[in-house]
Amino acid sequence: MLDKIKALLLQSGLKQTAQPFPERDVAAVALLLEAASADGSYGEAEHLTLCELVARKMVLAPDRAAALLDAARARQNQAVELFRFTDAVNRAMDEGERAALVEMLWEVVYADGVLDAFEDRLIRSVAALLHVPDRTRAEARRRVLARKADGEN
Repeated sequence: MLDKIKALLLQSGLKQTAQPFPERDVAAVALLLEAASADGSYGEAEHLTLCELVARKMVLAPDRAAALLDAARARQNQAVELFRFTDAVNRAMDEGERAALVEMLWEVVYADGVLDAFEDRLIRSVAALLHVPDRTRAEARRRVLARKADGEN
């Protein structure tokens, strides 16, 4: 019965929506969005970096990456704390994936070329909630800075 209703709706022009994204991906991108706006501004540099990172690291077509960003932004706007996101990431990602996420956070905050105290504090907090050791967090930061230096020279 439901299949018949669904088929009728599709025939009448209602498009089938894409499958929802895994909770771990939405949570990870929500954390990236938090980092992008931690300094009080969300500019073009942060937006472009976010779009590129999500598409490249999560192996998504640009339109799917944009849809994931939209889904994460909607979830982020409903959240009152970060635990919801870090908990989802901790349950679904291994240590290496969580460390890679911290490196992505550094890429986002350095997108505008400046590390704000709020951004630094956010990454320290998120890394702690993700059980990423301080040394791993610092190494990720150094790698991002080295890539930025190589790209600017």
